[in-house]
Amino acid sequence: MRGRRRHISSVLAEVLSSRPDARLAAAAAAFAEACGSPLSREASLRAIAPDGRLVVMVRSAAWAGEVSRLARTLCARVNARLGSDVARDIEVRLVSIRPER
Repeated sequence: MRGRRRHISSVLAEVLSSRPDARLAAAAAAFAEACGSPLSREASLRAIAPDGRLVVMVRSAAWAGEVSRLARTLCARVNARLGSDVARDIEVRLVSIRPER
């Protein structure tokens, strides 16, 4: 498709969504694109719970609040990119980063 610019994560999500064994990878790519650059550097999709909750890891409480606030929008964007109703809600987990000794 010449002339139509697409982000690499949308291409990955599209290709991987057709493979059952790559469901998490497709959702992670769709989540990264749905978040946009600043948020996708601080939050990452790590799992999909059986009930459709996306388990998202963030680096700080501030980003946790941002993801929680945007949960509905992010789920809608992920579902739109995947073409199916995969994401129903988001569970945010804070990653504790320990300094190396």
